[in-house]
Amino acid sequence: MCDGGKSSYRVARLVAMLLCRIVGRAVATHSHPSLDGFSMMLCQQEDAEGTATGGPPFVAIDLFGAGMHQRVFVSTDGIGARGIVEDEQSPVRNFIQGVLDD
Repeated sequence: MCDGGKSSYRVARLVAMLLCRIVGRAVATHSHPSLDGFSMMLCQQEDAEGTATGGPPFVAIDLFGAGMHQRVFVSTDGIGARGIVEDEQSPVRNFIQGVLDD
């Protein structure tokens, strides 16, 4: 490809949909302005049987009002998450995509 001596490439990004359980609520005395009005939940990744798969819990914004110990699907699509909060500079990466019926 001829591009005037400049090489261009597209960086592949890994986006996953994770099965998780809500293990807590994240509370901050000060947070990024883009997160104002959003609930932030602590999520622990699980397998299909409900066993924690290891790794530390992580924060995801909650759009559905998920409660403690509920199972949820979490998207790791940072671009999608920043679209939800309508701020391209937001540090948000994860968001709850849906709540599972048990």
